Amino acid sequence: MVVIWNRYGGYESVAKQYEKAGGTVLIAENGYLGRDWLGAHWYAIARNFHNGAGWWPTEPEYTPLSKQRWNTFGVDLQPWRRDGKEIVVLATRSIGPQGVCEPRGWSDQIAKRISARHEVRIRTHPGENKCVPLEKDLENARAVVTWGSGGALKALLWGIPVFHGFPKWIGASAAKMIDGTTDFDFPSMPNRISMFRQLAHAMWTTTEIESGEPFRCLLA
Repeated sequence: MVVIWNRYGGYESVAKQYEKAGGTVLIAENGYLGRDWLGAHWYAIARNFHNGAGWWPTEPEYTPLSKQRWNTFGVDLQPWRRDGKEIVVLATRSIGPQGVCEPRGWSDQIAKRISARHEVRIRTHPGENKCVPLEKDLENARAVVTWGSGGALKALLWGIPVFHGFPKWIGASAAKMIDGTTDFDFPSMPNRISMFRQLAHAMWTTTEIESGEPFRCLLA
């Protein structure tokens, strides 16, 4: 078994070597709802790929975990937002393997498409730079568009509808997939709780990681 940070640069070749030899590859990344969330430090961990493209122990595949994990976080989902004037494109860093990471130029292309009928703005990925807090930056957003960003998962928490481009995105069941006929006047507003219950099994605190529990789940 090997644990690597996403799959880019040298990490991708390491992952392929282990997979070819029949080994297990675990992919770690920053926690989906932020590295520092609810007073803890979080990491996402899954087999083979990140952001929904890999495997993680969603219930009922691994019975010791249950929907109660999300409930223990004590987070209330805000009602769906039905106002706002702009659509905000949340760009990602475009890192990771081809087919999973955001294609180069995707955010610019989708913003140009939306601008034909709607007020649209691109929020570039902040990286480690100081920026306007996301929740404040989305105060006037009636919808968010993303390839598959963690920021869009937070938007779903806050009740902001999301359109997404990555078919396997971990938040896909609570959002609307973009295709050639997508009408951005009509976002999807499904029941989000099932997605967040599954998301809860894909992210772990440092205390849980130290206990070994994520690895017992992922290697079961």
